[in-house]
Amino acid sequence: MHATIRASSVHPVVRVTGNFTAESPLAEVVRSALLAAFDQGWADPKKLSQSSARAAILHNQALENIAEYLQLPADSIEVLGEPALGHYLAIAGLLRDDLTFAYSATDKGKIRALARSHRGAIAELQVDEAGAINSSQIPPGSVLSLQLANGETGVVQDSEALAGLSQFVAIDATSSGARVHLPDHWDTALFDARSWHGPGGLAILAINNQSQYAYPLPRIAPIKSPGTYSLPLLIAASVALENFTIEEPTLREFALSALAAIPGVRVVAPEAPGLPNVFSIVVDGINGEHLVRELSARAIDVDSGSACSPADLQPSHVLAAMGYPTDGHLLITLKSGMTRDDIQGLTKALIEITS
Repeated sequence: MHATIRASSVHPVVRVTGNFTAESPLAEVVRSALLAAFDQGWADPKKLSQSSARAAILHNQALENIAEYLQLPADSIEVLGEPALGHYLAIAGLLRDDLTFAYSATDKGKIRALARSHRGAIAELQVDEAGAINSSQIPPGSVLSLQLANGETGVVQDSEALAGLSQFVAIDATSSGARVHLPDHWDTALFDARSWHGPGGLAILAINNQSQYAYPLPRIAPIKSPGTYSLPLLIAASVALENFTIEEPTLREFALSALAAIPGVRVVAPEAPGLPNVFSIVVDGINGEHLVRELSARAIDVDSGSACSPADLQPSHVLAAMGYPTDGHLLITLKSGMTRDDIQGLTKALIEITS
């Protein structure tokens, strides 16, 4: 069953010429659904009024829609109004002091912060130059934080092989979204609606019904999530997922080839399996902040530094873990509707800046 609030069944295109950042405006079909939901889905779906009854129908349809497209049981889904909290809930609900917490050196800062607070043993898993986790480092009987794909490099892990080596597995699908399937063995899985071009401020936490998950925050009654979120955002996220199409990988391949041909430009992990929409490059001898400003002056927007802390352009711990220099780092995000002309414009601008 699909959500009834929608403006069109046609896949929209938001024109994003020159915007290679991770952010983009909502597609019109999603924006229209969001505005309509504020009119129709404002009531508390848990109450007994007629408005609440209508809101409850919209709520249930949105959840069923998301479950269908993510290929998850509808009763395994919890909705969160704060995606950052989801990382804590997904992992802490599985951790015990007698279990080793294993995580990758390329995991998000939130995961590494959680590791520092764990009172039991921890294991930071190193990666090779291609960003692949060394599976021999995974301790048996551990809780494994497994990022399906990295949000800076786009590198996709061999999740099926890695997940089978740990007792409990917390999947981070916040960057991959609907682009990468979950492995057979997983206990929790966290998704961010922005990964399928939905609104910010909404995450989906899937909890395997067979998992030994225990809600880690203080509570009075048995619950699995805080339960506080915006219904209009949930509806908009559902419509965005229904209208989502995976980006064409040939454009990424063209971009990697074109950029790698520029003297002094290195593509990060060019041969590794990767998401079709994101990758990183390193420009030798030029500061990343300078590159961002020079490109911006040419009406081209890109990201630099760590995806975890873009505001202050902190060096990328991901690139450092992979053995790449962190200066001169650019994070490139491709959008639906982009063409080779957009890539050629970026390439031309970089040639001008680096010459």
